[in-house]
Amino acid sequence: MPVPSRPEDDEGARAKRSTASEASPVTAGAFRRLAIPLVAVAAVSAAVAWAMMDWNSWTAGADRQMTDDAVISADVSTLSAQISGMIKSTPVADYQRVTKGQVLAEIDPREYDAAVEAASANLASAQASLSNLANQIELQMAVVRAAEAQNASALAQQTQTEQEFQRQKQLGEATSQHELQQAQAAYLQAEAAVNSTAAAIEQQKAQLKVLQGQEPLLQAEVRAAQANLDTAQVRQSYTRILAPFDGVLGRKLVHEGDVVGAGAGIVAEIPLPNVYVTANFKETQLARMKPGQRADITVDTFPRQVLHGKVADLSPASGAVFALLPPDNATGNYTKVVQRIPVRIDFDADQPLIGQMRPGMSVIVTIDTPAGGDR
Repeated sequence: MPVPSRPEDDEGARAKRSTASEASPVTAGAFRRLAIPLVAVAAVSAAVAWAMMDWNSWTAGADRQMTDDAVISADVSTLSAQISGMIKSTPVADYQRVTKGQVLAEIDPREYDAAVEAASANLASAQASLSNLANQIELQMAVVRAAEAQNASALAQQTQTEQEFQRQKQLGEATSQHELQQAQAAYLQAEAAVNSTAAAIEQQKAQLKVLQGQEPLLQAEVRAAQANLDTAQVRQSYTRILAPFDGVLGRKLVHEGDVVGAGAGIVAEIPLPNVYVTANFKETQLARMKPGQRADITVDTFPRQVLHGKVADLSPASGAVFALLPPDNATGNYTKVVQRIPVRIDFDADQPLIGQMRPGMSVIVTIDTPAGGDR
């Protein structure tokens, strides 16, 4: 027998049917509202993924390349002592502007002055020995000439006595035996004199050769003494450390009374205002970059002012190649890192701010790399 429905049950059923009919259009509307954002997000994600895959082409093909990995640079010279000794004076101050040839520091020169004096004395002694040898050679040549003259006289005497001896022999019985013997003795004596003077000539010539053989040795001693003097004078000149060019000093590394060794730093000099920019561009930015292209430079110290210059040259290798410990990608796990290539940018002349540039200042560089200038 069927159970009669209660009025409360009928009302609940009608409420459920009403709720279901109302929820169906709400769910459809919510889906339609979410579909558009989801499609947009998917499209943006796809665009981002495509851009990331082709990012290098985008950056390489840009007409302007910019980097903030850039600084003001200069060819800084670190002046060092070339000899050892005690610092006698430092007649300059930190950060002082100096001119080429100005004395920056002086090492006690007494030891080096004495070395110059000793080398000068040795040179004078060697030169005197060479000069004395020249006099001896000249004297010996005179002795040789005298011996040759004596030999010539002996030859003449020999000729005369020989003629007299032959004449006495031809006279036969017309001359006495005594006169013949005297003529013969005179001839033999003259012949002996010729032989004696000839031997004397050979002896004196041999002595001359000995003296002449000493000349190259003494000349070498003179050259060695001169070289020692030159070396001593050069080392003496090292007692004064001079500014190699016009510029501005850094902080002094030594003071009066300090004892320094060869190679010890004295002071650094910067050739202000001769500065330039070193900009480290990513390798992906260099496709159209080349010397001569224009560059805009903004210094962090003067953010509202733009300086101008041009690309001077690109480094022949990345900064990693010149590192003290260059990376070795052939060992271990490899993670690709975009390399940076230093680019030198020279400032245009006659820009008022150049005089205020200091090495190490951070800058932002933008280089015009228009199409058609591919390297």
